[in-house]
Amino acid sequence: MDEQEIDLPEFGAGEMSYLVRKDEVPPTGLRVKIEADAETSSKLADRLLVDAVEGLEVTAHVIPFGKGGLMATGHVKGRVQQPCGVTLQPVWTDIELDFSNEFQPAEVVAQFVVPEDDFEADVPDAMQDGAADLGEAVTQIFALEVPAYPRAPDAQFDDHIDADDEVEEKPSPFAALAALKLDSDDA
Repeated sequence: MDEQEIDLPEFGAGEMSYLVRKDEVPPTGLRVKIEADAETSSKLADRLLVDAVEGLEVTAHVIPFGKGGLMATGHVKGRVQQPCGVTLQPVWTDIELDFSNEFQPAEVVAQFVVPEDDFEADVPDAMQDGAADLGEAVTQIFALEVPAYPRAPDAQFDDHIDADDEVEEKPSPFAALAALKLDSDDA
C-alpha cells in the first residue's frame, strides 16, 4: 500500500476548526461543545481516508494554562466507516476517548527541543494570535484512533496457514537440475 501524504490545513481553516481565544477564557474556564454537521463529516471522511464519519462530537473544558497558554480536557466520540480488511464489506468503528491537550503561543512551542529518540514527548500545539484551534487538535486526536486495518467481527481468512498446519512440500524446481548433474557425474 502506498503511503499517502496528508496536507494539514492552515491554522483555523480545518474541516472542524474551532478557535478559542485566550483572552475570552475566564479563570474558571470555558465549556465548549463541537458537533460535526453533515458537510463537515463528509470533508473529514475525505481527509481521514475513510468512507464516512458520523456523530462526531466534542465536549471540552478549556482553562488558562501557564503564562500564555490554554489547556483543554474533554471527551470526543464518533464513528467511521471503512472497508473490512478481509471482506471489503463496510465496517463501522465506534471511537470514544478522553483527551487532554496543551496549547502554547507559537514562539514558545518553537523553543521546544525534543531529543531524536524521545518518541513520547508531548509538544504543545501552537496558538496563533492568541487563539488555539481546538477543533483541529481534536480532529488529529480522533484521526489517531481510526483503525489502519478494520475487520468485521465475523471476518476470517479462508486460505490461511497456521504455524501448526502441515504443509505439503513441493519439489524444488532445482531438484531436476540436481538430478541431471548427478546423472552426468555418473557417466
